[in-house]
Amino acid sequence: MLRERAVEFKPAPDSWMRMKTKKEKVYEQLIDVSKLSRGLLLKGLLPYYVLGLLTQEKMYGKLILDRIHEVTGGNWKPSPGSIYPLLKRLAHLGLVSEYIDDSGGHPKRIYELTDAGREAYRDMREDIRPRLKRTIELLTLHLEELEKDCRE
Repeated sequence: MLRERAVEFKPAPDSWMRMKTKKEKVYEQLIDVSKLSRGLLLKGLLPYYVLGLLTQEKMYGKLILDRIHEVTGGNWKPSPGSIYPLLKRLAHLGLVSEYIDDSGGHPKRIYELTDAGREAYRDMREDIRPRLKRTIELLTLHLEELEKDCRE
């Protein structure tokens, strides 16, 4: 025969605020909403941004980071930990060439788009355009719903 035993949970006095805070922000375990304005939706477009910038001129890594920050209106600055592995991968795929420029006293690895990179960028633009349109439509629907809820 099973016996039922009542167990009373008594949180430590200082843990009540932590529990309340956790409960109020439980959604943050699913998504960090603050990242929406800091580039969460843009991260998947990093190769697109890099190739697009390199269609304009050859650049070194830090300049690419700064330009992405600039073209996104200051909303996103990728980390060096994401940009440099991508640049290596692009070079490995033959989409960019790289060389060291030490003419300014401090050596910099310069990246330049190859013909294959230009073709990949054109293909990427054709593929991304309809996907971005669908994403914008979906986000617009969500925004309209949120605004409607706020008015009620």
